[in-house]
Amino acid sequence: MFQIFLLSFAVTASADKMSPFIVGGNEVSIKDWSFIAFVQITDGSNVAACGGSLLSSQTVLTAAHCLDDFTEKKKVKGITFTIYMGHSSFAKATMTRSVLDYESHKYYSPDSEIVQFDIGIMFLSRPVKFGSKVIKTILQPKFSATVDKKLAVAGWGYTDIDELTGAVSDRLKAVVMRPISSKICKLQTGIICTQTQNEFPYNGDSGGPLVNAKTHLQVGIVSFREMHTGISAFTSVPHYWDWINKAQLKLYKRFCIKGK
Repeated sequence: MFQIFLLSFAVTASADKMSPFIVGGNEVSIKDWSFIAFVQITDGSNVAACGGSLLSSQTVLTAAHCLDDFTEKKKVKGITFTIYMGHSSFAKATMTRSVLDYESHKYYSPDSEIVQFDIGIMFLSRPVKFGSKVIKTILQPKFSATVDKKLAVAGWGYTDIDELTGAVSDRLKAVVMRPISSKICKLQTGIICTQTQNEFPYNGDSGGPLVNAKTHLQVGIVSFREMHTGISAFTSVPHYWDWINKAQLKLYKRFCIKGK
């Protein structure tokens, strides 16, 4: 049974659902992670958090469970998604945007016991301005499925698995990880696995980018963690490259092309 904590601060998720944040690791500069975004999800008095990465001036890549698990029938009505960018402390963000709508993979299901197709794209209310050096789009690999031996993942969130004693990080943190071949990865296509016991993404990092530590090409999206094995799973960006392009185009046609 997967233990997946739905990356939330106040929203209580199903006991079987995971939420990633950075446990361990080190504080990092936003200049090295200029494409990363903090995603706040609000539903009245409830607040949850995820990560994301800027694909373009108006699209943000994240995990499907950061979207569909909080909405009904893939509609944003009644739910507010706010994107914070440009500072290592999300509370001091230099740019914020709301979300008009999103696309998630049609085969992702919040009710499934096995997390699959965990990928989504949000469409922002206004284009992001790239005049600042600390806000840029993520560098994406095109068709290469090769995963480097040294990866890095970053995010904001609890710094301890015990949320009663741990605290949310005020600053962006990152941890270096290495890919492994595991039973989970062999049983499911389209995911990348790492295994660590002391440093890993945890509550609040879901949807955030897993990158090549040297080139910062994004190879994955934080998805879930098996607590008893120490395996963290990431949705593979190269595997879903065609889906990403088609979903972006669908969103742009919906909002940017007259008559659509």
